[in-house]
Amino acid sequence: MIVIVPARGGSKGLPGKNIRPFAGEPLIVHTLRAALAARRVERVLVTTDDDAILRVCRAVEGVEAPVRRPPHLAVDSADALDAYLHLVDSLEIMEGAAPKEVCVLLPTAPLRTPDDIDDAIALFERRGANAVISVSAAKPESWLHRLDAAGRMVRVLNDGSELRNRQEHEPVFLPNGSIYVFNVDYARRTGSIYGSDVFAHVMPPERSIDIDTEADFVAAEALYNMRYQDDNVRRLHHAV
Repeated sequence: MIVIVPARGGSKGLPGKNIRPFAGEPLIVHTLRAALAARRVERVLVTTDDDAILRVCRAVEGVEAPVRRPPHLAVDSADALDAYLHLVDSLEIMEGAAPKEVCVLLPTAPLRTPDDIDDAIALFERRGANAVISVSAAKPESWLHRLDAAGRMVRVLNDGSELRNRQEHEPVFLPNGSIYVFNVDYARRTGSIYGSDVFAHVMPPERSIDIDTEADFVAAEALYNMRYQDDNVRRLHHAV
């Protein structure tokens, strides 16, 4: 399986977040290393428009950045899928063959593990899926509210049902922005990764933070450091 790691240079919420230091290394490097460590991954490629990101990624052994992303695919309004397909099409031009399926890993989700990547790819292959998307548990949809012009809470799901405790609701899930495995022809034909025969790889909340804000960054780094410390404790325990 080929992994694509997309990383634009522009970020309004957290400028430069893709290469901002995170637990001692640029944020994107954690995703690159997880992909390189996954058993089912054959190649790891980056698509970016940014020189600084290119330098960071090319310094990681085993990572490829064969083409620069065009400016029109690096603006806020650009469809992310078009950037993935641009890289796929570029591979076909350069190598004479394009991958039939790819795994996309966003650099803003540094808590996924190589096992998460392998498990999502295995599910995709086992199910013959159009796509596999990583998800985590979400709050019940009947809890969702919008605010009217005066600031009053108005239920989004206005179906007459009563608000109940979380335990009484059927579990629901939300894409966590970590892993997308999909059939290229399906995505190209439909213009989307979502649709029919799309399966979920469920991840726990402690591996599901997608960094959009400063609070996300701080929380993700704290969880990452806690995991690293726990791993060291386990190694010391086994050594004794």
